[in-house]
Amino acid sequence: MPGFDLAPGMADFIAEYAAATALSTADTIERQRRDYEDVVRRFRQPHPRGIGSDDFAVDGRHGPVPLRRYRHRDGDDSALVLFIHGGGFILGSLDSHDDICAEICAASGFDLISVDYRLAPEHRHPIQLDDVDDAFAALDHPRTILFGISAGACLAAALCHRRRAAVRRPAGQVLVYPGLGGDALGLDSYRANADAPLLTTADIAFYRGVRCAGDELPVDDPEFYPLAARRYDGIAPTVAQSAAIDPLRDDARVYVERLAAAGVVAEWIDEPGLTHDYLRARHACAAAGEAFARVTDAVGRLGAGG
Repeated sequence: MPGFDLAPGMADFIAEYAAATALSTADTIERQRRDYEDVVRRFRQPHPRGIGSDDFAVDGRHGPVPLRRYRHRDGDDSALVLFIHGGGFILGSLDSHDDICAEICAASGFDLISVDYRLAPEHRHPIQLDDVDDAFAALDHPRTILFGISAGACLAAALCHRRRAAVRRPAGQVLVYPGLGGDALGLDSYRANADAPLLTTADIAFYRGVRCAGDELPVDDPEFYPLAARRYDGIAPTVAQSAAIDPLRDDARVYVERLAAAGVVAEWIDEPGLTHDYLRARHACAAAGEAFARVTDAVGRLGAGG
């Protein structure tokens, strides 16, 4: 890819991704969703042996919230992973990251529950966060680890800020290529990686606008942009993993710096040579596979209280 130093295997992954779809924000939401389903089908992997799943729902303030539980036959119920999918708040479902969820469950040994939050533009901010919050409250596990990807990582961090002073709080969070509001801060990665493969700065601006009704964006609201928070104490221990070739790269770095300054245990892992959505490349690119192993290890450490 001209101008970017990609890890071996990533260029082929990106080419295969492009063969499925351009996934252009110039298309309608409906077309983007159909194209995204094509990407999901192209890269879907079988569940690891020993992993079972079942679907159910919990009551939420906006109606039922669909969930999918993954359980290893030799699993450990001392912690629960609450998975929050990505997709720019307009894409994704229980199926879009099904294989990734199954592999996280297998690697960590912990039960994992994926939440199917309502999507924009049919449902505007903060409905997505309300759905995640309602799922967290209904599941009521004393040691819940949040695992959020991209937009889902924003929701995970936002939930930690919403519940910062609550009795029931997440026990940890793993954020993978999180979008936390760095565009409002003018962070350098939005310029350096403005035209990065699979996610551009222009794409991020589009997704940001779809989340809200009207012209006013609540960029000073930590439930919309966690980097807008005034306080970071009381946030759960955090591992934030970014892709070096991603406009969102510096969101993870700055968020971890602010957490650490507030006395929160936090770690930033930047993955060289990788782009946004690299978890889908975990079986096609050795560097992506190693990055996936690092975040599943983080789940295990946080689940064990580390």
